[in-house]
Amino acid sequence: MENNRIIFIDYLKVIGLLCIILAHVCPDPTILQLRNFDVPLMVLISGYLAVGSFKRSLKKNRSFLNYIARRIYRLLIPTWIFLIIFFTIMSFFPVNGAYPYDIDYIIKSFLLLDGMSYVWIIRIFLICAVITPVIYIFDKIKSDFIQFLILIIAYILYEIAIFNKINEMNIVFEFILAYVIPYGIIYLLGMISTKTSAKADGIISLIFLIAFAVSGYILYLNTGILQPTQVMKYPPTIYYISYALFVSFLLFSIFKKANIKRNELIEFISQSSLWIYLWHILFLTIIPLINGELDWVTTYLVVVVCSICFTFIQNKIIDLITMNGSNKNILKIFRG
Repeated sequence: MENNRIIFIDYLKVIGLLCIILAHVCPDPTILQLRNFDVPLMVLISGYLAVGSFKRSLKKNRSFLNYIARRIYRLLIPTWIFLIIFFTIMSFFPVNGAYPYDIDYIIKSFLLLDGMSYVWIIRIFLICAVITPVIYIFDKIKSDFIQFLILIIAYILYEIAIFNKINEMNIVFEFILAYVIPYGIIYLLGMISTKTSAKADGIISLIFLIAFAVSGYILYLNTGILQPTQVMKYPPTIYYISYALFVSFLLFSIFKKANIKRNELIEFISQSSLWIYLWHILFLTIIPLINGELDWVTTYLVVVVCSICFTFIQNKIIDLITMNGSNKNILKIFRG
């Protein structure tokens, strides 16, 4: 750790963020599949980091509710600010002379439901924030093996529930339970990974590789074709999750034992990942409207560069506003 930062986590966050943005430019199917570990990787990282932040909060005598409220504030308020800006800017880009979004779409976007599809990941991180106090209970179990076993059993029960509910999902199950359990389990796996070695992470990666191969083979026998893991992402089930965790723990294993040096650009992208993600939605939407359809490589490079540069400019403006130490709430919203 350097300057209170876990250097290898910064690199993994950048990989996760860039892969998520890559998915949104519709790359070739093979590339789309290879990068389909990104969201679980980011959730795993969140769990890894939550252990330290939660324990620091407890040392400051903050309540569980206070911790959850602070986490929600830092996720939800920036998202709502962005959505206000986004829907305002889009009034300058009418489609056939009309505003491109109806009120139902806008309301559902703010509620992180069926509106803007890109903000579903914010819902996932809000769910993780709410369940963070489970770490306090989970940490009382001293055996890593027992912790891992509990998560496996919980996941098996989840798969059974998914199998029985798949054709009759209501909104509570579809938008909450179907994400709380699988991503909550991944989140807690991130907590466990704070105590595991690079070798242990490699073994865990191998376990998930086997699970991925078996589930993929069963799916192949049932359908007659090799399916991309994306088909099992909403809600997430074993085929999607096992591949994502195979790659994620492999990356954890590699980066934990690598001699990685601090890099200012990597650190900036890692610290600003939420706002870079939000701004990429705007650029991804308006660039085709301005320049027409571009190939996915060009679109990706333009969106990434514009999002990073815009966030950098935003941070400089916020630094000027908060230079005298006032407006700390603004700093928390825009700088985390």
